[in-house]
Amino acid sequence: MLGNLMNALLQPGAGGQQSAGANMLSQVVGGLMGGGQQASGTPVGQMLGGLEQIIGGNPSSGQPLPLNQGTATSQNNPLMGLLGPVATAVAGKAGISPAVATTVAGIAMHYLLSSHPAAGGAAPLNLNNVAQQMASGSVSQQTLQSSGMVNAVVQATGLSQQDAAKSLDATFAHLQEAHVRNVKSGDQRAERRDKK
Repeated sequence: MLGNLMNALLQPGAGGQQSAGANMLSQVVGGLMGGGQQASGTPVGQMLGGLEQIIGGNPSSGQPLPLNQGTATSQNNPLMGLLGPVATAVAGKAGISPAVATTVAGIAMHYLLSSHPAAGGAAPLNLNNVAQQMASGSVSQQTLQSSGMVNAVVQATGLSQQDAAKSLDATFAHLQEAHVRNVKSGDQRAERRDKK
């Protein structure tokens, strides 16, 4: 599921097919959020709202975030199934608690999702640039700092700037691994279909 989401996020409008990328993202997000929910708003808007519940606010709004190290109410959030494995991996790589890693992963996902054309509004990240950086091994410190992501993690978790950057590096590395696994499994399925 994470791999499908990363595939939809990192290919927002290749070749001028922005609406196709938005439709793909909406389908993936709709599935994550429980399919045909009756809640108002788009699936992308619903996912952003769900991430904001976990984080404790909108990290790209410029407003201070409350110190949030994994609230009990977020356990009922359908996105915890998506963020849980990411948080576990990040906690191990960055040496932070799983609750703090959940907030870090939520902030990273919020920035990625709110930068997709389907989210509308001003994008805090250049998604094509971030996708290229992820493919080359890591997202630059300049991108993490200039987007406000590091400061959002510091505010929400109490981590130092250095630890916030380290935890974001671990998060993006895990997200890239999920994307690569998804692409490889899709290629393998295509090969099997072609052999039939």
